[in-house]
Amino acid sequence: MNIDISKEEYRDLLDVLHMADWVMHAHETEKALGTERYDRIIQKFYALAKDMGQKNLIEYDPKLKEYFPSREFDDTTESWDFIEDFTDETLWDELIHRLTDRDVARKVGGYEQMDKLNMTERFAHEGPILERYSQEFEENGLDRLEIVEQFAPTSGSQLPTHD
Repeated sequence: MNIDISKEEYRDLLDVLHMADWVMHAHETEKALGTERYDRIIQKFYALAKDMGQKNLIEYDPKLKEYFPSREFDDTTESWDFIEDFTDETLWDELIHRLTDRDVARKVGGYEQMDKLNMTERFAHEGPILERYSQEFEENGLDRLEIVEQFAPTSGSQLPTHD
């Protein structure tokens, strides 16, 4: 099968591949297991850069025997904007949901108890808490979020306790 794409479409494909690669590998120090087949596809398309008139955007490292986006690619790609938007939205969504889960678990006696709730019961507990956190972060961002250390007296001294 052959796919006929223009130089502009290939440039857009490089952005899409960069975003996929970022999702798979941005937070690791070693290549994640299970991504090899995707990595091969990315390498296959990166290898076409010269033929597609985009050799300035992809560089080959003979030592590693892999293709990588060049500095020029990093400076000109629009993919960073999408990655930044995704990361920002994910932060808020994850923070709100994890804090909600924590608070529901505390309210019902732990995570095991929370897992026993049916969907209606769980939503009844989660709804107001989700709304509270959503409103708080929408209005104030992280400005009012703080880590509060609790101190409990032990043998005349006060040491922090950790939950």
